[in-house]
Amino acid sequence: MKSRLLHPCCALLLGLFVIAGFTANAAHADELEQRLQRAFELSERFQDEEALAAFKSVLELQPDNYDALWNIVMLHTSIGHRQTRSSAEEAHYDEAFEYAKILKEAHPDEAGSYFAYAAAVGRKAQSVGPRERIRLSNEIRENAEKAVEMDPEYSRAWSVLGNWHHRAANLSRLERMAANALFGGAPEGASNDKARAAFERAIELDPEFILYYHDKAEFYITIGEKDDARRVIEQGLALDIRTSDDERWKSNMRELLGKL
Repeated sequence: MKSRLLHPCCALLLGLFVIAGFTANAAHADELEQRLQRAFELSERFQDEEALAAFKSVLELQPDNYDALWNIVMLHTSIGHRQTRSSAEEAHYDEAFEYAKILKEAHPDEAGSYFAYAAAVGRKAQSVGPRERIRLSNEIRENAEKAVEMDPEYSRAWSVLGNWHHRAANLSRLERMAANALFGGAPEGASNDKARAAFERAIELDPEFILYYHDKAEFYITIGEKDDARRVIEQGLALDIRTSDDERWKSNMRELLGKL
C-alpha cells in the first residue's frame, strides 16, 4: 500500500497549528509562574489579603495547583484568626475547610494536604460548640497523624498533634460531657506526655518558628508547669519575625508571661 503524503499546504497548516499550540502552552505556563511568584512575593511581604487573592488567581489557570491551594488554606486560617467579628472569622474558616477538602482530594500523596486539612478543621473547631468540637477532634488527629506518617519531619503537623493532645487530654467539663454523650468517653490515647513530645519534635525540626513556642507555653500553663512556660516564652520572644502572625504570637506570649 502506498503511503499517503500530505499536500504541502496541509503540511504547512498542520505545522502552524502545532507551533501555535506550543506557543499557547508556553504562554500559559509563563503566566502561571508569574502569578505564583507574585503571590509568594506578597506573602513574604505579609500582605496576606493581597496574597490570598493572588493565589486564588493561580487557580483560574490551574485549579488543582498544590502551592496555591495549600497557601489559600493557610491564609484563610490565619486571616480568620485575626478577625474581631465572629461572623467574619467563621467565613474564613469555612473557606479554609472547603479549599482543604479540594487540596486533599487533588493531592492525596502529599503530607501537606493532610496537615492543611487538619489545620483547617482545627480552626473550624474553635468556632463551634463543645459537641461539634469533639466530633471534629477525631478528624484533626487522623489527618495530623497521616501527615507525620507520610513525612516524619513535617514540623507543622507535629505542632497540630501537640495541640490535639493538649486539648484532648485536658477537656473542659462541658467538652467531657459532650464526649461522654457522643462517644462514650474522652478521645482515646490523648495524653500530656504525647503533647509534650510532639511540641518538642516540632521545635527540634524548626526551632525558629515562633508559634511552636507560643503553643508549647500554653500547654505548660495548662498543666501547671509555670517555670517551663516562662522558659519557653523567653525563647520564643528572642526569635526573629518570620510570618505575618509572629508579632501577634509574641504579643500573646508577653501577656501570658505577665500573668505567670
